[in-house]
Amino acid sequence: MVAIAAILLSGGKVPLIDSGPDGSGGFSFQLGKVQATTISRTPRSELNDVAREAGAGVKETMDELYFRAFVDQGSWGDYEAAFELFEGRAATRAGSDAEVLTLGSTANDAFEALDEASGTLTVSVLTDAKDAPVSAVAQVEFEATVEARGGGPSTQVVSVGSFFLREVEGAWRIFAYEVDREDAEAAATSPSGSPS
Repeated sequence: MVAIAAILLSGGKVPLIDSGPDGSGGFSFQLGKVQATTISRTPRSELNDVAREAGAGVKETMDELYFRAFVDQGSWGDYEAAFELFEGRAATRAGSDAEVLTLGSTANDAFEALDEASGTLTVSVLTDAKDAPVSAVAQVEFEATVEARGGGPSTQVVSVGSFFLREVEGAWRIFAYEVDREDAEAAATSPSGSPS
């Protein structure tokens, strides 16, 4: 609740709770801005190291989530490893939101391969009165192209959302989220050269 209050005060969007630095297996978000929001009187500039350390842990979780949910073809259709990164009510909700949070239950039947996965990540870390990190908000934008089986058109997968995390037994886990998918048919590449 404290995290949500802080987000409201800074003009952020509240999630629908009820409803490794190099990435996992070769996938890694490009980490953008990482900042601290605190309830103490400590100047934000003095919390940069705390924010960076927490941000690295958050990034590790988000890299793992998107690797398991989209990039790792061995996980397609069985996203148990991805859902282990959620906790509490979000863990219960994640299974019913699988078609939004992952490539989908029929990914193995529908798709041949995934290419050109990339993403950006920004992190806001909430610290307590003793300047210790208590929660974080990860804003993600992820894109990839998936090739259809049987020569159908490729799909541009786009996942945009906010994930709210806290430390659970030394690892950052997702306790709330709000994610949208904006998939579209990928633009066909034009043949090179020009007619004579």
